[in-house]
Amino acid sequence: MRPFIPIAWTVGLLAPAGLLLHILALTVGSASFSEEYEMGTADYWLTRPISMAEYFIGKTLGSLTFITIIIGFYSVLSLLLPWYIYGPQTRLDIFALAVLVSIASTGPFLSLGISMGELLRRSMLATITSASAFFASVIIETYITFVGLINNDPTIIELTRYLPTWPATRLVSTALADVLPTGIPVPGPTPFTGAIPGQEIWAALANLAIYTALFLTIALVRLTRTDVTRRAT
Repeated sequence: MRPFIPIAWTVGLLAPAGLLLHILALTVGSASFSEEYEMGTADYWLTRPISMAEYFIGKTLGSLTFITIIIGFYSVLSLLLPWYIYGPQTRLDIFALAVLVSIASTGPFLSLGISMGELLRRSMLATITSASAFFASVIIETYITFVGLINNDPTIIELTRYLPTWPATRLVSTALADVLPTGIPVPGPTPFTGAIPGQEIWAALANLAIYTALFLTIALVRLTRTDVTRRAT
């Protein structure tokens, strides 16, 4: 543990990155639009002198801001607690990057929650549906990886690159991989996850951007092409 003590702050960023961070993101996204329908305030806002695009951008950025505040809070806490317990921490040059990567990795599932919230217009149903999609991706990824390892066939494992969980659950551990001492396991939602190889970083970022854009587009189309009821019942 001695080599790990100066970088104990990484635990606070790694621990939620594989699972909890994305559940939080899809929960926030699912409530962002749907609760406006449930409370009857969507009708109010959309009869004000603002456009559909302004409303959509405002709600999306509001959700992202909320997630950013939460990540910022626990990131600072993850730094202060080890500093108090173990003393000064090192490799803080990578701290800001790790925080930014944590925020960026929420993109697919924050936008998935937003799209489900707008499609279903029920916060609880949208949360359950989004969470089901997340865990389905984790289970499929685990199964494909397991089959690929058993059969010693890397081409099967390559299929996991097309799942939204592949970059989202690995980006933080990838950002911190060079900081961690040799032999320290990198946590993830399954035993097979870890850092993304350097040559695949751009593919991971493309995956992140494509899924985020896809889900946000679905939500925007649903918002602009359908009527808004006064209140969901």
